[in-house]
Amino acid sequence: MIDLQIKPVIIVKDTPKPRRLATLSQARAFVEEELRRGRPPAWRDLHRRLSSAASAEDAAEAIGALRELLQLEDLLVAHDPTGHS
Repeated sequence: MIDLQIKPVIIVKDTPKPRRLATLSQARAFVEEELRRGRPPAWRDLHRRLSSAASAEDAAEAIGALRELLQLEDLLVAHDPTGHS
């Protein structure tokens, strides 16, 4: 299994502070935690995609899908090009 670096880092709205996802394995762990909280079926499909990524292209597509889902659910912190969040 590959562990691709996420660039730019995904920043998720979380408490007490935003959570940074910088690698595929961090993204997969985050989605696993969210599934335990009872997220809808789209999250299960996303977890399957993140877990089964066999190439950098598969991983990049799964990470893109994660960004889209987070944006749809208003959980994505806008990217700050200066690197401050």
